[in-house]
Amino acid sequence: MTALDRNIQRKSMGDAVLSRGFAIPLQALARVYKGSAVAINSVGTMVPASADPTLFVVGVAEDEVNNTSGLSLSGVPCIGNFYFANSGTTDALTDGDVGRICYAADDNTAARTSALGTRPILGRVCGVDGDGVLVAVGMELANADGSVDLLVLAGASLTALRHYPVKLDGSGAVVAATTAGEQPLGILQNAPASGAVARVRISGISRVILGDTLTQGMKIAVEATSGRAKEAVAATVAGGAGDPTNDALVGSYAFGILITGGADGETGLCFINHMGAIPTTAA
Repeated sequence: MTALDRNIQRKSMGDAVLSRGFAIPLQALARVYKGSAVAINSVGTMVPASADPTLFVVGVAEDEVNNTSGLSLSGVPCIGNFYFANSGTTDALTDGDVGRICYAADDNTAARTSALGTRPILGRVCGVDGDGVLVAVGMELANADGSVDLLVLAGASLTALRHYPVKLDGSGAVVAATTAGEQPLGILQNAPASGAVARVRISGISRVILGDTLTQGMKIAVEATSGRAKEAVAATVAGGAGDPTNDALVGSYAFGILITGGADGETGLCFINHMGAIPTTAA
């Protein structure tokens, strides 16, 4: 997080300031600087924008707000067109990126890519010049990265299963997927109680809880009992002798590919891609 306390560089193109009725509580012990990009975290409080894909950038801080003493402070983000520092090397934005989505590398830096899903959307590029990158910031679509979410009622309490695979229960609701290799609907993005609305990502990039030590590029499936992600088992034909049309195909339902791995219980990033059973030998 950059200690900015800078004058806001804003272009007068449809600028708007959120109503004072939309003041957002600042996260305990957090501090946002004047002129920095701010975001909402998973519990609904405001924090500095950073390379955290669970954040949702909502604007730019008009004033510094310091909650490091644990006070109950709030802030009102500005929305509009603002300058940010340009990222370096291959992530630097150019005139060719005008009109495209850009991402927050930190609270003062715009980047061309999401770094494999590890950065939140900052806004849309309006221009690039010697002052930096002019970005239209504020209330960009949450799924502007192309991911697809479904809103479905939770058929059981899912409060401890955020970023776990879930499945349909046969009555139009979703529940935990806990049978080895079964077909999930997608990955849960929130933590709803029974009967509340579950947000399930069925396509795109998502975090996922790992059930073993897994590495980048692995195809993943549902692990038994825990319902976490495991490495998908290649499909084979069971039965052997006899009419092969009567033999069952045995293997995991692969629902994604890992972008970043980790150890058992850690969170990885995956590309949700419903591939079904993967054969032992691809052809």
